[in-house]
Amino acid sequence: MGILLLSESASADSLSFFNPNDITKHPNHLSINTQTLLANDAFSLEGLFDDFHGDFHHQRSDYFAVGDIRYDVGTYIDGLGYVGYTYRKEAVIETSSDTMLLVNQASNDLDLTLGKQYNLGLEIEGFEVHGVMFANSISVYEKNGWNIRLGGAVELLYGTETQHGNVSGDASAVNESDYDFTLHSRYLYTENYLYELDVDRVTSYGYTTHISLFSRYNDFSLSVIVNDISGKLYWKNLPYSDVNMASGNKSYDENGYVKYAPVISGIERTTKFTQTLMKKWRIEGAYILDEGLLQLGSDHIYSTYLPYVKYTHHFENEVIASASYESYFDMVGVDIAYKYYHLGVHTNGLIEPSALKINLGMHYTF
Repeated sequence: MGILLLSESASADSLSFFNPNDITKHPNHLSINTQTLLANDAFSLEGLFDDFHGDFHHQRSDYFAVGDIRYDVGTYIDGLGYVGYTYRKEAVIETSSDTMLLVNQASNDLDLTLGKQYNLGLEIEGFEVHGVMFANSISVYEKNGWNIRLGGAVELLYGTETQHGNVSGDASAVNESDYDFTLHSRYLYTENYLYELDVDRVTSYGYTTHISLFSRYNDFSLSVIVNDISGKLYWKNLPYSDVNMASGNKSYDENGYVKYAPVISGIERTTKFTQTLMKKWRIEGAYILDEGLLQLGSDHIYSTYLPYVKYTHHFENEVIASASYESYFDMVGVDIAYKYYHLGVHTNGLIEPSALKINLGMHYTF
């Protein structure tokens, strides 16, 4: 029963993972899994997609946002292992507290903080890929109460989008409705989100690898999943900018607040770029109870930890249900698996949440 309960662990928490130890080794078996996470700690999701209009969550530390989407469709083939198609779109953004404060004030026509020097900074890393997956797992040791399994996977990738760069600078309030700024940006991209600039479409090829280890002794277990251990995307003729941006070309709205078309100077060109995919990992300890499983672990990406605790219960009517709490974004989640289907919803609020994850999947034997 403990093995069955652990089989949902890769899709039931914050980040999306592919766990080679979770593959079903049964021919004529089709599995479909989708995982979608959108989360940030500055605005509600509604405000985030409405040009930063709405309530702002004040904090002194840096802000973090993550978008993590993964779709997998695959089957097991005797003598080869799991073979499948995968689609992934992942991005993380880290910004200074002053950056988000100024964005909030400027977007919502709020009075600026007079006399304040805003320390501006932003880093972004992201990609979109389609891929072919090959995965398998082996039993390393199974006796005397021990069960140790090792899994590995390789993805061959076709990249369609990328974001990689940083912005730094400062701003100061001229008055309550006007400010000056200077910024420097180094930025590789397939679409420019800093300012309007049309560029030719560009694609890439690459690969990545995953590994997982599961170790159980009687009722205790430990699992580790590491995705993108050595992931690379090879881009040619990728748009690249190394530019300075400064306040200028000022105009004002009907309420007297400044609007900018920034003055830009520097380099715009294309370049060859090898993108290293962001490593992410999960470590989880678990203890088997009479009809359930208590799990404690953490996801990790881009120097950010997402700790969680979860309880999973196995009901007699083939229903497996879990409730979880993730502490970084304060997400509460419920996951339910019944026969061929599983569904999970995780959020940090019923009204205007700033973090939301939805898992959906099925498996079918024909």
